Amino acid sequence: MALEFLGCRQHWFVGRLLFAHIFAFVLLLSWFIEPGRQYWLDLDVWVFRYFNDGLKTGSEAWRMLWALTNHRLFDLVSALILGLVFVISGVKQGRQTWARHAAILCVTALVAFLGTRIGHLIPADRASGTVIFSDVFLLNDWATGFKTKDISYSTFPGDHGMVALIGCGFAFFYLQRCYAFASIIAGLIIVVPRLVGGAHWMSDELVGAGFVGIVVLSWAFCSPLANYLVAKFEPYWEYLFTRLSI
Repeated sequence: MALEFLGCRQHWFVGRLLFAHIFAFVLLLSWFIEPGRQYWLDLDVWVFRYFNDGLKTGSEAWRMLWALTNHRLFDLVSALILGLVFVISGVKQGRQTWARHAAILCVTALVAFLGTRIGHLIPADRASGTVIFSDVFLLNDWATGFKTKDISYSTFPGDHGMVALIGCGFAFFYLQRCYAFASIIAGLIIVVPRLVGGAHWMSDELVGAGFVGIVVLSWAFCSPLANYLVAKFEPYWEYLFTRLSI
């Protein structure tokens, strides 16, 4: 369906948009309502125990890996790794694509930020397993010289999962498949440390982040929104690159 959107004639995929919302809300309701909720809770506890037991029995190097990747500074590193997928794609495809890649990356960051704000509106409060259970291994108590994130008093939905899912969604929509699949690896680098460290439950990422990601991405790509924003950002980047003689 082609409709006018802020002065641009673009396509709306109303059926896909509706289906995405139905699927997202069914997924979210399965977390709030029995019998689905009990299945999610059982999965959460199993995954938490699996990773935490691995930390209890693991080597010093194994513990250090997850302590470092749960440091606040690693959040920036992991986000840069995901952004690097877009940068490498632009470099490989040539100067004529740089402005468009920069615009796509800006819109991705903007949509990811808005997604995390939307996620915080979900009325759910849940502490991490490292708070609820007493017989757990805490990376922050083990690590010396720096703090690591292994405790959270409000885990749902997972911010890291939302950012990773939205970033991967934009990569699959705009980039070649090799870079899109590379974004999955980057997304896992963002999400997995919080699961291993125990600061998040599996359902925080699968249900909470999944719900927000599906809703946000469906509006981005089943409406003209993403293409419109990319088209608006692109000339500014082209002007900047030209001025810098890049």
